[in-house]
Amino acid sequence: MKKTFTINISGSVFHIEEDAYERLHDYLQHLNSFFNAQAGGQEILQDIEARIAELLQEKMTDGKEAVTSEWVEEIMQRMGNPEDFTDQDESGTRTDEPKTEKSKKRMYRDTENRVLGGVCSGMGAYFKIDPVFLRILFVLLVFVGVGVSILVYIILWIVVPKASTTAQRLEMRGEEATISNIRKTIQEEVTEVKKSFSKISKSESFRKGKEAANKAGQASTQVFRGLGKVVGVFFGGMLILIGFLGFVSLIVSLAVGNTVFYSHGIGVNPDMNLSGVLGFMVSPGLVSVSILLLVLLVGIPLLSILFIGTKLVFRYKTNNKAIGLGAFGIWLVALVAMIFVTVGQVSNFSQKSSVSSGKSLDCPECKTLYLEAESSAETMNAEDNVHFEDITLIEMNGEKVLAGNPRLRIEPTDASDFSVIVRKQARGRNSSEVQGNLDHIQYNIDSRDSTLVLDRFFTIGNKGKWRSQEVQVIVKVPTGKMVHLGKNLNRLHFDFDNINNIWTGEMAGKTWKMTDEGLSLKE
Repeated sequence: MKKTFTINISGSVFHIEEDAYERLHDYLQHLNSFFNAQAGGQEILQDIEARIAELLQEKMTDGKEAVTSEWVEEIMQRMGNPEDFTDQDESGTRTDEPKTEKSKKRMYRDTENRVLGGVCSGMGAYFKIDPVFLRILFVLLVFVGVGVSILVYIILWIVVPKASTTAQRLEMRGEEATISNIRKTIQEEVTEVKKSFSKISKSESFRKGKEAANKAGQASTQVFRGLGKVVGVFFGGMLILIGFLGFVSLIVSLAVGNTVFYSHGIGVNPDMNLSGVLGFMVSPGLVSVSILLLVLLVGIPLLSILFIGTKLVFRYKTNNKAIGLGAFGIWLVALVAMIFVTVGQVSNFSQKSSVSSGKSLDCPECKTLYLEAESSAETMNAEDNVHFEDITLIEMNGEKVLAGNPRLRIEPTDASDFSVIVRKQARGRNSSEVQGNLDHIQYNIDSRDSTLVLDRFFTIGNKGKWRSQEVQVIVKVPTGKMVHLGKNLNRLHFDFDNINNIWTGEMAGKTWKMTDEGLSLKE
């Protein structure tokens, strides 16, 4: 039993015996080496392979499952070899009008010369009649009332296959699809295409169209260049404006003492003194360093924006890369230094602690406790333009200090007397620093018979730094007794529930009774 292979020829799969495979492989390799460098060579090879596949398909109807060497030899003799027409070329015989062998004709639609579906052109090639006469005949039959001609044409359009390959076009004309004929047909088509293109390219209309296209291209290029310049100047002007105003604002901020920066998180606006605020945030000795790093980090990008804007507007060239690289290097050094400074300052908040102090109010007969908020002294002016969380910068007795709003809570107690607890909280680098920050918090409460007066602010004395300081005032109210919230108490932060579901902002100015369920509005 002979060994077989599975091969693919022009999209068709065949089983082929080993000796037949070697013979067919050598034949195709020989054709490939001959036609590969010729004009239209690839198309010639594709059509040859398609014709070989058609011939093999015809052989497969004999009942055999594998292609034999006899089939291959028969196909090679039928298709021919390149030497057949090479010898003719050397002997002087003209190859443009070779002697062709007749083969069995087959009807195809000639789509290359079609008007509609290629039916008439295909019939003309089959019967060797000019397709124009057939088209006229079909049109006349339509006009004389024989409408069946339209139906016949449509049926032929559907039934008759299209001549897709060169072999099918040769078969349509009754010529054998040999290598010589396939080569001749394709090269004639290539030559015809070249002639047509040469005629078109040399025509006056083509020349004028080419000139018009060149002019349109040049005009389009000029328009786009003009638009590019306009857009460049516009964006350059915007960059110049941004860079100039930003840099001038930075210089003014440092020279005058105010800043143009704004941030809701830290509470910074144009009235803020930059160096003054940094003095309340960073450790001593780092204020000047922080300002210098901030100037470099903000100033260098602003100057770069200004420089790029001037280049876009004035379109000058500069090759001095040392200045740009040097500025970028300085900016990177400033960025790294600022990161180290920031990380070092974060450690100032690493530890947290609190301390509480409380006392009972000396008023055993009091049924109602009146809570009031002390009005700020005339020497205490809050600067609302600077704040850190709940900490505000104020001016007290001619000195700027940090101050914060205390938080008020009202809780029930089983004791018979009213009492108050003041709880202070702060952060720091270590326990001793935390204790120092707690000691710097100053907050006063004043009890006058049945009235408890709470300061509006707690202050951070001794030029203390902001370290998330907080003060919480807890008023203990015995069950069954009442507390009156003064109207000015809403200056403090307080948020506690009541069984009447009245909004916290509307609780001030009313009297509340402490019950087992919580505060209840006194009717």
